[in-house]
Amino acid sequence: MNEPRVLITGAAGRLGSAVASLFHAEGYDLVATDLVDAHDAHDAPDSFRVADLLDHRAVTELLDGVDVVLHIGNRPGIGLTPPQVVFNENVTMNENVFQGAAEQGVSTIVFASTLQLIGTHVDDRTVVTPPRRPTYPLSGATPPDPSNVYALSKTVSETMLRYYADRCGLSGIALRFPMLHRNQDRVLVNSGEETEIDILEGFTGLTYDDAARLFLAVVRAELTGFNVFMAGTAHRHRDLTLPELARTYYPELPDDTADLIDDRALFEATGWRPTGEYHRAGGPTDHTDHTEDLQP
Repeated sequence: MNEPRVLITGAAGRLGSAVASLFHAEGYDLVATDLVDAHDAHDAPDSFRVADLLDHRAVTELLDGVDVVLHIGNRPGIGLTPPQVVFNENVTMNENVFQGAAEQGVSTIVFASTLQLIGTHVDDRTVVTPPRRPTYPLSGATPPDPSNVYALSKTVSETMLRYYADRCGLSGIALRFPMLHRNQDRVLVNSGEETEIDILEGFTGLTYDDAARLFLAVVRAELTGFNVFMAGTAHRHRDLTLPELARTYYPELPDDTADLIDDRALFEATGWRPTGEYHRAGGPTDHTDHTEDLQP
């Protein structure tokens, strides 16, 4: 059986470039795209096209002959960008990709969603009602409860993707990513410095390499219908073990809790497990300020 032709959006970003490099190394027939030219990027695939996903005609051209879309190209968070722009552009890009994929007969869309839709990163400019504390361990079945419009755009887009899976006969997979990193020491959380975001997100994180492997595992699993998976592992606390974290911040959980993200459904569907480890104090450290690490 021939490997599918794969379109990767957002291929110049940290996650997108990691995914493109892996699929390129695995011999897939690729089309990679972003707003900026990544021809000279390390391990970038040869077939790279500069395109604006806000232009539905450009998206339609990208999708010609494509079997699988790995859709990573979104605004990664609010930051200094007006929230209206983040929401409007993300939803527009996602609709252009999803509708275009349905029109072009694409079989599978794998969408980079976010852990933030459980209610973390509250937008204090406008949000007056705090999010509800989710039930742990987190999983793809955890109900969305967004508290910023970036997370809202992902929540709405997951609903859009379900529509295309349920009504248009394609496979739609949403991957809710936590903080992504390159094993930097700075992502570790010290005792006494824990934030509400750290606690709500279960001290979870994931390496870019593990995230890229997840995209590959999902594509090879040839899933059907609509699926939502939460990916990550709770070992960002520098000092506390998982049982100690559970006793301190999640007393409702038993001491033998395997993790704060329940990835059993993901493992059963794809065989994927995270392998990346965080560097501890004294180990190799990257102090570069990668603001994108906060988002997929």
